Amino acid sequence: MKRKHVTDVWLTGERGHIAYDFVDVAVNDDNLLFIDPCLMEALDNEWGKQAVKTMKSYFDCLYEAYETEDKRSKYELFSHVGEQNGTRLGYGDGHNGKGHTADGMLDVLRPLETLIHEIKTIGVVQDLAILVPGFAEDGMSDLLTNVLHDLLHDFTMEQMKKYGVRSNGITSYHFWNAEAKEWQWTQKAGYLVDGRELLVVPKGIVRKNYLFGTGQYFARVIIERIRAAGGMIDNDGKLIPKKDIIKSYRHSEDHWMYNKVIDYSKQNEDALEEYHDRVAFFYRESGGTMTDEELDATLYGVKRRKSA
Repeated sequence: MKRKHVTDVWLTGERGHIAYDFVDVAVNDDNLLFIDPCLMEALDNEWGKQAVKTMKSYFDCLYEAYETEDKRSKYELFSHVGEQNGTRLGYGDGHNGKGHTADGMLDVLRPLETLIHEIKTIGVVQDLAILVPGFAEDGMSDLLTNVLHDLLHDFTMEQMKKYGVRSNGITSYHFWNAEAKEWQWTQKAGYLVDGRELLVVPKGIVRKNYLFGTGQYFARVIIERIRAAGGMIDNDGKLIPKKDIIKSYRHSEDHWMYNKVIDYSKQNEDALEEYHDRVAFFYRESGGTMTDEELDATLYGVKRRKSA
């Protein structure tokens, strides 16, 4: 099957992300990129501010529901989290499984029921991917797409207007209203491809893999804190390299890193708070957003030459 991109549908097929503000996804295939909450927080524009406000509103409500053990609120929060194919991002084949229903999300996030009381500093969107097994890029990206559906629709319409593309259908969807703190339903003019809604995504908020996660938290915060306290040194008093520390634990038990992260965070609640404070620096340190060339290589399968 020949991959057909947004630029093939909207424009004349001229490719290259340097010319566009959106991710030029294949509209007839999966695109293994994911919406990254840390990149949204780094956006310096009005759309980004509204997206972060909406995201924070939803997750504040989610953590409050778990902290107060409000079953009704939890179920309502997950009542509109079905798999989102509008963006064409992630795995479109149900790879995220049971996380696409309210009951499925309740099951996936079951560890949060106890962790929310044992680690008092849990409270930001990234914590789910760090502290809940099996909830990573695809689950988080799908959830954020549902929460931000109205803002993504607005961005899509803005890009259509920019390129003189007319609406060709009506879309109906739920989205999270930050002010009302609830899901709302709307029906608006949109764009359909083969009868399916198309949502284009700002190119600055996607990655192939999140930089934050259990591994980074363990290596960049927990190991460094243990070292600072005089631990993890060899017989000569020298620091043991991080890769050797991780290698020594690797065969100790299944899920050893997750277990150590949870145990350490329970005993040192300020560790997770420190990670919250440092994760933005880790993103800046590593470059953060994907370059236009990286997006081209990922979505078109070829590397584009830079202009002379």
